[in-house]
Amino acid sequence: MSYPPIILFDFDGVVITQKSLEYTALYYLRKKIYNWQNTENMRLIDFARLFEESDSKNRLVAYSRINKVYKHLIPSIWRRNLFFIKFRRMYPKYEKYEILNPNLEEILIQLKKNSFLLGIVSNTSKERLDYFRQKLNLDKYFSVYVSRDDSPKRKPSPYPIITALKSIKKDFNYSINKDDVYYIGDLPADIECAKNAKIKSIALLSGHGTREGLKNSNPTFLLQNIKNIIEIEEFKKYLLD
Repeated sequence: MSYPPIILFDFDGVVITQKSLEYTALYYLRKKIYNWQNTENMRLIDFARLFEESDSKNRLVAYSRINKVYKHLIPSIWRRNLFFIKFRRMYPKYEKYEILNPNLEEILIQLKKNSFLLGIVSNTSKERLDYFRQKLNLDKYFSVYVSRDDSPKRKPSPYPIITALKSIKKDFNYSINKDDVYYIGDLPADIECAKNAKIKSIALLSGHGTREGLKNSNPTFLLQNIKNIIEIEEFKKYLLD
């Protein structure tokens, strides 16, 4: 039996905005107490994602990771400790203002209407993903969710995507053809994850990756904006009324 394509989405920067992280990053970069080093070529989102990807439910694990990745940015260990405490407390307070990315909802409605199976595969925590799942009523569109807590390894490992496909096969009785599976991301690690899972990749330039970095990752498709997804030739036959 032939099914419409399966499209898996990265979460931050693709499904939702990340203004809370960017605002918090800007706030702390302005604090001279941390004696920032080597930040000249870093964007706000790059700086903030270092924190997000290093954080963990286990405070000691998070502290160890953040101390490591911020060592070249904040030379003093006690200042890194202070930064860890302050940043971790601040950015969640602003996440309630996050919304779906512009143009995304109309695309999701169109894809869902035409029986595309949609999912989210993210390195974010299950707790955070579940919060936005409820807040933004994501179950209207998405049928499978994989967080960093649902997979033994994080992206760019293929495990998160493999976990999602196993769930789809089990819950929806799909006979999965990887030629009909796509992963949309805004960072080179997302494209690498798709390649490692042997599925097609869609790089989104309107997210937080750089054009050069995404282009060099050699995705199957390179799109300026999420609304351009309906122009992909392989999707058109399913989208015609």
